[in-house]
Amino acid sequence: MDTLYKIDKILGKIDKFLMVILASSATILAFVNVVARYTFGTSLVWAGELTTYLFIWMTLFGASYGFEIGMHMSFDAIVKALPAKLCKVVTIFSLLIVIVYLVLLTIWGVNLVRFDYISQQVSIDLQIPFWIIYLVVPITMATASWRVSLKLLETIKTPAKQLKMRVGEGVEAVEEGLLE
Repeated sequence: MDTLYKIDKILGKIDKFLMVILASSATILAFVNVVARYTFGTSLVWAGELTTYLFIWMTLFGASYGFEIGMHMSFDAIVKALPAKLCKVVTIFSLLIVIVYLVLLTIWGVNLVRFDYISQQVSIDLQIPFWIIYLVVPITMATASWRVSLKLLETIKTPAKQLKMRVGEGVEAVEEGLLE
């Protein structure tokens, strides 16, 4: 189990690194384009499209990372009000629903990439094949599935009373310093 968590921590570091690089690149590119437009009266035609893709990629990597640190919205007050054993059952059930949803998104993403690869569609301004642009969907949904699967294993192993105390506290987010 320690190996799984080590892999997860490595994925988290990759996600954080990519989020910083993608957000920084998009912000700098947008800034340069605005300066070029207002200072020189011209703009980079492809900058808007690339900025959009960079922000989309950043958002999807951030969504995947959000599963690691427990930052996604949930209805914890309702679950905490339940008896400990029922709290555990409901938590496991909700994690299973999330895993199914993420796996379906991963499969959909693979099919989308495959379709765009076969159809050889390219973006208008950048002339990049869409399959490369859309590759982020199966990658991030697969890593999100991985993370929720780890949460499921952890939930199954945790005693019901201990789990009920932890529900909704964003333990990982507090440890990472993202929540106070």
